Amino acid sequence: MNQFISETLKGKTYIDPRTDTGFKSLFASKDAIKDFVDGILQLKGDDQIKNLNYSFEHTLRFMIPEERKVILDAFATTGSKRFLNIEMQKADHSFFIDRTILYKAFLIIKGKHEMEKSEEFKTLSKEEKEYRRYEIPETISIWICDFELPHRMKNYIDEWAIYSKEMLNSGSVETIFPKNKYIIVCLPKFNKTADEVKDPVDAWLYVLKHAHEGEPLPDFGNGIVNEALNRIRIENLDKTTLTELEREMIAKEEIECRLAGAKIETRYEMIDAMFANPKLTDEDISAISRISLDEIKKRRTQR
Repeated sequence: MNQFISETLKGKTYIDPRTDTGFKSLFASKDAIKDFVDGILQLKGDDQIKNLNYSFEHTLRFMIPEERKVILDAFATTGSKRFLNIEMQKADHSFFIDRTILYKAFLIIKGKHEMEKSEEFKTLSKEEKEYRRYEIPETISIWICDFELPHRMKNYIDEWAIYSKEMLNSGSVETIFPKNKYIIVCLPKFNKTADEVKDPVDAWLYVLKHAHEGEPLPDFGNGIVNEALNRIRIENLDKTTLTELEREMIAKEEIECRLAGAKIETRYEMIDAMFANPKLTDEDISAISRISLDEIKKRRTQR
């Protein structure tokens, strides 16, 4: 392990599963993704996922009319013709809901394209293909958010879907299109203790929320979760994963430095604007901008 990584991870048991590298390592098996998705969708018995294919950082490209693309954190298809994407989001932004809708639109088009390429669809008669020309497969977007959502969310898991306003007003809460789902997970609202974790979903969310803190996590009696924890245990990381993690952490550090620099420049622009107000003293400007009085005076002499 090189010096940069060893110093950064000193005292830690696991790499942070909320990072790109950590997330991919945590869910780097079909069993892990199936266990998480079965739990998050509350699939039981024969409804549980039997077959699954998946890939990370899956790029979807379309011409509309210029080329557009989105990169899915994790893309999966199941034997029952479900199409899923799983997103791990650490930072909020102004167009979060817009982004979920845009990603789902790309996912639906991808699913429709794959469905029509399938051997099952190719064997249909011309009339049947025409009859099913608008049919789309089941698509599910799962967003794990390490921030508070822009709407009032009391629980840590919510489901978005398409509803009829008239049906809602009459007391019915059934979606009019069950093949379209958004599962939204708000990690800040997941506050269960280890003793309160009773099912696979809570075990996965506990790992996502607490693995970066440093201490070994408890055994929840789920062998698949335990295997995933071993994959993100620092002492078990291979050279390739360490290299990916190093690149990601360096990039993150550089971005944070640039953001910090941008914030400082913005504050100095604000200071310059306040200098134009004769009613504001240097002490006032320092209090408002939270920049030291010495820096304010230095900035004034440089103008």
